[in-house]
Amino acid sequence: MPQKKTKSAKKKIIIVVCLLLFLSVLGVVTVRFSGSNIALPAVMMLKDTGDRLQQFLFVPLSRIKTLWESYCDLRETKEENEVLKARLAQLQSEITSYREALIENRRLRQLLDIKRHQNDKTLLAHIVGCDIAPWRAVVTIDRGKKDGLLPDMPVLSQGGVIGRVIETSLSYSKVMLITDYQSRIAALVQRNRARGLLVGQGRKGCSLEYVEKGVDVEIGDTIITSGMDAVFPKGLLLGEVVSVKASDQSNLFQEIKVRPFSDVGKAEEVLILLSTGLSTSDEKDSLSR
Repeated sequence: MPQKKTKSAKKKIIIVVCLLLFLSVLGVVTVRFSGSNIALPAVMMLKDTGDRLQQFLFVPLSRIKTLWESYCDLRETKEENEVLKARLAQLQSEITSYREALIENRRLRQLLDIKRHQNDKTLLAHIVGCDIAPWRAVVTIDRGKKDGLLPDMPVLSQGGVIGRVIETSLSYSKVMLITDYQSRIAALVQRNRARGLLVGQGRKGCSLEYVEKGVDVEIGDTIITSGMDAVFPKGLLLGEVVSVKASDQSNLFQEIKVRPFSDVGKAEEVLILLSTGLSTSDEKDSLSR
């Protein structure tokens, strides 16, 4: 097999050499007798051979050139694609930032509207943490004693009351949400002024307890603070009645479920009332007596 390949290669070399010699001789003859008709057939043959050789060489070279240009275009396209991807990622990040700023602006405008209707001084705070225990509903805010916060100060969100301050440090405070099992807020039905106690029920929301049987309470009734607990001022929004059920005969009170107006699971900013339900010294004295 190697000997056959060697012979074939030698034959090709001999053919190419012969062809070159033939062309050289043909070229010399053409130049020597270019002025006479004798050389005309040789000239025509030389031109034809040259054209064929040019065609034979041009086609592969043109294909190679096309492939190279395609490769260069592909590289340029890839680089442009990478640049566009980076720009797109930057624009998406900017859009997300603008969208977050817009949503935050809407929330703050709602809190500002609540602030305008409050006679007491208020302070804006951000929720920066929450208690991971499933049986507690407590969050941490970025305001503390240095900002004038004290325990039992009411805390509001866009929907109304969200809880109250229960613990303060220098720069942070703990807020018990109204859905916490230990939360108790003196409340009343806005429509007919029936009084009760709003008690936290965890993920189930709240319940309005100690409302006697026979008292007219309907689904959709608005529950507000009564101001009788010396913590929350009167008239703050708490929630909406979602179910009313008369308990068994051994119980004197109705079973009333309330959905808080404040979305305690999604709140990010809150408004703190820098006072409690007792706004005057006369009220404090009357309660102490």
